[in-house]
Amino acid sequence: MTSVLQRPRAVMQQLWAYLLQASGCFWWAKRQLRRRGAAVVLTFHRVLNDADMLRTCSLPCIVVREQTFAKLAAHVTREYRAADLRQARGGAAGGKLALSFTFDDGWKDTYLNAMPVASRYQIPLTVFICSGLIGRDSPFWPEQIAAAMRSASPRIADEEIERVIETLKMQNSAKRGKLITELSATHPHIERNNSDRTLSWIDVLEMDAAGIKFGCHTHTHQILTAVPLDTARLEIREGRRAIEAVLHKSCEHFAYPNGNSSHQIQQVLTEEGFTAAFTTEIGGWTHDTDMLAIPRVNICEANVTGPAGGFSRTMFQYTVFWKTWRAMRSERRVLLQRPEPVLTEASSL
Repeated sequence: MTSVLQRPRAVMQQLWAYLLQASGCFWWAKRQLRRRGAAVVLTFHRVLNDADMLRTCSLPCIVVREQTFAKLAAHVTREYRAADLRQARGGAAGGKLALSFTFDDGWKDTYLNAMPVASRYQIPLTVFICSGLIGRDSPFWPEQIAAAMRSASPRIADEEIERVIETLKMQNSAKRGKLITELSATHPHIERNNSDRTLSWIDVLEMDAAGIKFGCHTHTHQILTAVPLDTARLEIREGRRAIEAVLHKSCEHFAYPNGNSSHQIQQVLTEEGFTAAFTTEIGGWTHDTDMLAIPRVNICEANVTGPAGGFSRTMFQYTVFWKTWRAMRSERRVLLQRPEPVLTEASSL
């Protein structure tokens, strides 16, 4: 549900996007991305039909309507190059920018709704799954918190729920579990539904047979910078081992839960055999990108639809290309403004 306070902000953003398009800024941004040899990796989480949109406890920032996803996929197929992650690096081919589709968490609707659309348009998918949360209803604590808060206060705004969830992200699991228990005890009739279910291993095997790639998203979706390093290593190792045991093939791609990483976590990934890891930072993927910090652009219903509620080419270009180019330009400015190291006689030896 969108709050009344958000609507003017969304309208202003849409107006700004249409102004940028009319002035040629999107054309310019895409031209710069081509010159830099940048690919853009898209992050999806959930693709839901209208009925499940009303039932889900997932927040709007990770949800796309099925019809929106279908129109987005058709647009990408016509205008750009939908590339497998192993072929995306290098950016444009034949003048078309490369876009890669990734899905986080391993929701059942990736199999039910996203896979048929991707198959229809021959779009390669990579799905990052949590091996310890396979085949479960509401396995992720944010949905559990949202369900409990909505049960306690049916009119509560999504923004308030999101604020609580963001506050709890860096808390330990015991504190989050205590809050869920307290809310459940106060309001024992929390509605659960199977729209918030994860993939089964049978689903994973069928998707693998259809050509969909799988990567690791840890074992139980722990935020790796909020747990001891030994726990983080176990989450990474167990996640990879389980996927490889089922699929009988190497798992070398990783996505950080919530995007949180550190040099220590990256070192663990290297030691555990991963060759690429994906963040939640916006940016383009070039030959200069750190392979353990590959940026992605999050896609949700709100940032790719227009005033009428349907898929908008303008909003898609604003979210994917304009924001990516702005992020890369800002990063380049920081690098250019960084002072050169002063070489002393000892350091030059």
